Amino acid sequence: MFFSDEIGIELTFLGPWHLLQIFITGLVIFLIIRYKDQIRVSKHEKLMRYCIGSILLAIQLSYYIWKASVGTLTFVNTLPLGVCTINMFVSVYIIFSKDERVFNIIYFWGLGAILSVLFPDILFGPDRYRYYQFFYAHMMFLWIYMYMIFVYGYRPGLKDFRNSALLLFVVAVGIALPLSLIFDYNYMFMLDAGGTPLEILEPLGHVIYVIGTVLVMLIVMAIYYAPIYIFVIRKKNQNTQ
Repeated sequence: MFFSDEIGIELTFLGPWHLLQIFITGLVIFLIIRYKDQIRVSKHEKLMRYCIGSILLAIQLSYYIWKASVGTLTFVNTLPLGVCTINMFVSVYIIFSKDERVFNIIYFWGLGAILSVLFPDILFGPDRYRYYQFFYAHMMFLWIYMYMIFVYGYRPGLKDFRNSALLLFVVAVGIALPLSLIFDYNYMFMLDAGGTPLEILEPLGHVIYVIGTVLVMLIVMAIYYAPIYIFVIRKKNQNTQ
């Protein structure tokens, strides 16, 4: 029953099982910030990073095994063209390699983790495997990004934001949209809003919807980047005084 794809205990928005994961998300971020200096100089820091990356990779791969076990695994629905799926695999590479250049570009896509934890699009509750896989896959790549920000001091710049926005446009319009049309599958919400607030754009026609969806993604990325941008500008001002 635990691995069933049928709803048992239903997850309710801001219900106790939802609030628990929001609390855990915030708690781990707090601990990363609180103990960042101790983590940085720990002789076990490399082992810690490798364990984090391996766990996230195992969680994501277990999702495909689960889909196969319940008979829903297909080539179309396993293509890594969702923003969060891309983040998961790239964040594993980042935590293993400490590749700052890749981090500085992909960081801007990380808000998807926060939105997924705050507004989960699943109904599976704590009696189902999918509940834990969904939350901890998203929470862990968010934690990895916070780890690189606070433990390693990575700070994406405006040039990185531009490159990230350009890459998002290419992936969304150049790859996700054509494949969505070919396979009739809603990669990156390129076909329809899928019950998200993007529904307000649908009456305007598909072309305007796609343009609006990409613009919304870029605006969200800018909002997500704002705290770091303010921090970097403030630090530069302090250094020049």
